[in-house]
Parts: sequence; structure tokens; C-alpha cells
Amino acid sequence: MPILFGLTLIILVFMHFCKSRDKNAKKASEEFWQRERESKFVPKKDISSLDYITVPYALLPFRYWTSGTNGPERISSAPENTTESSDVSGDFSALPQTVQESSYALASEHLAPLSEELAETERTICALSGTKILNLTGISNTELRLAYGTANLDPLTVYDQNFTILIRSLQKWGTLLVSAGRTKDAVTVLSYAVSIGSDIAGTYTLLAGLYKENGELQKIYELMEAAEQLSTLMKPSILRNLEQMLDYPETSDF
Repeated sequence: MPILFGLTLIILVFMHFCKSRDKNAKKASEEFWQRERESKFVPKKDISSLDYITVPYALLPFRYWTSGTNGPERISSAPENTTESSDVSGDFSALPQTVQESSYALASEHLAPLSEELAETERTICALSGTKILNLTGISNTELRLAYGTANLDPLTVYDQNFTILIRSLQKWGTLLVSAGRTKDAVTVLSYAVSIGSDIAGTYTLLAGLYKENGELQKIYELMEAAEQLSTLMKPSILRNLEQMLDYPETSDF
């Protein structure tokens, strides 16, 4: 009898839990669709004063391209200390302005894939100079419509896509700079990516690895503080990776 009573009690508790869960789920669904319907009738609002991102071109280590009034402009002179950014086959230099704008080669007849990738990545970032960039990570379309009006959803989506292009390009740039031996420049690029709210896990891991190499463990804690502010599904993974780098320095890499 006691066993039967116990089983009955467990079943009743379970049924109550399921009923309560279903009720809460139904309520949440109804609230979501209500907000969705309301958002489609919100009038257009002024978005000129939003926190747009302006890339600090003068502070980032561009060597091949710069932001010009009519789009990316080629830097005509070859960078100093080109051996820092050479690939295994030798040094490289930018070709004369008369050559097609995306063409780069070694000082000899050999190709330099690393320098080409660096140049193309710089060019991608410079091309964003004439666009609007917003970090809208974690904000749903419904929330955007409610806050700024239905008519602003399309442009806001484009501005958020520009942000995605920017942080992906910064991650690639930082990785290439490390490969080229330009670690100080890599720190500058990756730090900037973190400052604008990048949620790319590799950006934090790579930057933390550079800090660890320099014995700057305090800066890894600062990275964790920055990651805590993120509104993204990647946040737990980023924090976990940074914690592992602090807990197990002998096996961490980047």
C-alpha cells in the first residue's frame, strides 16, 4: 500500500508539473504573437542617434589599404619591415598603382598568399567606411520593430549585417597578423573587435593567448569581464574557454 501511494503521488506531481509547464508555454506563445502583431503597426521612428560604430582607421594597423572619400584607397608605398609579413618563400611588396588593385606579389616572381590575404582583408574593412554599422546582437526582429518601427527593420538588418562582416574580418585580420609575426598589431585589431562587442569565440581565445604569452594574465580577466556583457548564445562558450586558459596555462593554446 505505501508503495502504491508513493507511485500515485509521483504521478500526480508529474501531471501537475506538465500541466503547469504547458500553461506557461501557452501563455509565453500568446504573448509572443501578441507582440509580433503589435510590432507590425509601429510607425517609423528616428534612428539617426543610435550608437553607430565608426571604425578608427587611423588607429588600426593598415598597411595596404586605407579609407578614402570614395571608398578604399590603395597605399602605394610598400610597408616597412616587410619581412614580418612574408610567407615561407620570401619578402613581398605591393605592386605599382597601375596594376589591378587587388594584385600583390613577392618582390621576386613568386606569389605571397599571406600578403594577399592581409591586403584583401584590409580592403574589406575599408569598404565599410561608407556604410552604417550597428551591433544588434541578441535583439529580435520583433523588438526592433517595436522600438524603431516596422519601416526601419530592413535598414537596421543591413546595418547589423555590416557589423557581422566587420567582426568576422577583424577576426581574420588578427589571425593573419599572428601568422605574419605581427603580434602587436594583432592585439590592436583583436582588442578593437572586443571593444565593439564581437561575439566570435576565436577572437577572445586568440587575444587571450597573446596576453598569456606576454604574461599579462590580468588582461584575460578583463576579457572575461567584457564577455560577461555579451548578449549572445556564444557567451558561455567564450567564458569557458577563457577560464580554461587561466586554469590550465600549460595546455592552452590559441
